[in-house]
Amino acid sequence: MICIPITARSHKEALRDIERSCAIADFIELRMDLIADGVLPELISAARNSSDSIKIIVTNRKKDEAAPAGEFLGMEAGSTEPADRKIALLKQAIDLNADYVDIELSEGKAAIKELKSHCAKKGDFTKIIISYHNLETTPALTRLKEIFHQCLELKPAVVKIVTMAWTPEDNLKVLSLIPYAQKQRQEIIALCMGDKGRISRVVAPFLGNFLSFATLEQGTQSAPGQLTVQEIKQINKLVNGEPPQRKSLVFSLQDSQLRNFILLGNPVKQSLSPIMHNAALDDMAQEGRYSAFCVYDLAAAVLGIRAMDIRGASVTIPYKVAVMKLLDDIHEDALKIGAVNTIINNNGRLTGFNTDWLGLILTLKEAMTIKDKKFVIIGAGGTTRAVVYGIIKEEGIPIIVSRNEEKGKALSVKFDCQFHSLQDIGKIKADCLINTTPVGMYPYIDTSPVDSAALAGYKYVMDVIYNPLKTKLLQDAEKQGCHIFSGLDMFVHQGAEQIKLWTGKNPDRLLMKKVVLERLTQIE
Repeated sequence: MICIPITARSHKEALRDIERSCAIADFIELRMDLIADGVLPELISAARNSSDSIKIIVTNRKKDEAAPAGEFLGMEAGSTEPADRKIALLKQAIDLNADYVDIELSEGKAAIKELKSHCAKKGDFTKIIISYHNLETTPALTRLKEIFHQCLELKPAVVKIVTMAWTPEDNLKVLSLIPYAQKQRQEIIALCMGDKGRISRVVAPFLGNFLSFATLEQGTQSAPGQLTVQEIKQINKLVNGEPPQRKSLVFSLQDSQLRNFILLGNPVKQSLSPIMHNAALDDMAQEGRYSAFCVYDLAAAVLGIRAMDIRGASVTIPYKVAVMKLLDDIHEDALKIGAVNTIINNNGRLTGFNTDWLGLILTLKEAMTIKDKKFVIIGAGGTTRAVVYGIIKEEGIPIIVSRNEEKGKALSVKFDCQFHSLQDIGKIKADCLINTTPVGMYPYIDTSPVDSAALAGYKYVMDVIYNPLKTKLLQDAEKQGCHIFSGLDMFVHQGAEQIKLWTGKNPDRLLMKKVVLERLTQIE
């Protein structure tokens, strides 16, 4: 539905714009803070005479919440009249049977409740829109949700949240409020202002936004970045051939069980997760696909999971630690590890899990006993944390070795275990060595994290890398007489545990291993 704000400089010009707007819009918004000498009864009467179906919103925006209209309208934006006079005008709109009145959340609970009470006395014909405008920036998503719930507490007909966008990612924050509100059965208008916010005005109607604000023509915008009616209609025709049916879109977002899954990392080109996960999902007859995304802005990517209702995500290098602060909840194992490799989206609430440690333990147990054995673990990242946690959980003895001494020492303190610099690895005596770094990963297959001579004292050597199947580290270890195993089984097990978390079903692990092996054979 399209709403045209009436922002004329004078009462006479407003009457003219009302007649034109009622012929092409579903709603008009009478911006009484901008129409200098506007007479509300005459304006509402003109709208009713022009159209039997037009819906009328009456707004008297506060100066600090009015868009900087002077930049493009050539007038002072926002009302400076006392609050009691402003409320009196909105009460007059209710008396005149306006369909909606818009009041800012910042006016306070008392003023909003006063308006709601007045609506009730008049038979609740007029509905309340509670609005929040930020002309400077787009707050964090957590703050936007707080604002939404502050509005929701006052039980409005519509919540309106509009912010200024400075980056494309700001649009994702605000747009994610639309499905979030729909799941709570609350009508919402969520948009961004400014040139960078124009994309939100294009996308929002197709997510189920209550209204699209548009202008009759360029130069009459009530907020920066606003599209014209003609532009909105052209977009609708390009997408659907006709304006979107908002109710059906709301229904599909609320009631369909979207089952799309993604991998977040950088790089991801080498990952075989999509092949493995899609084979398992197809075999299980699960709807949805698994896709890999090379991520440069992690915060924006997590917002995308919320906004697009992605059911689940895998997280890989280098984001397993950084992603934690962007989630709503963390499972106990992942919290103790301090790293997340799996995300579940439950109606907009993101919970982080870690299946890496399970993948490692299941793999090691197939080859050796873990209890009381010593394990040298190379690395200091998210996978290292999972490996150390799993070994301690099985009563093994981890020893952290890292080139990055600061991070390595911090991990050793966290897990109360030994730390050694990588240059001292030849002096350590242990049963098994595990590489958790990306050194040796495809396409840099001729590199190893340690010299071959340093491997002579180990009975077992494991590399969490699965591509290539036999890294240079494993080739060197094999020449030293070590029992070797690649990261393939760990990769399969951790992936299978992810699918269990997302679907509640156990996938065919042999099938998953088979398709990865086939692909690795083709690569080699």
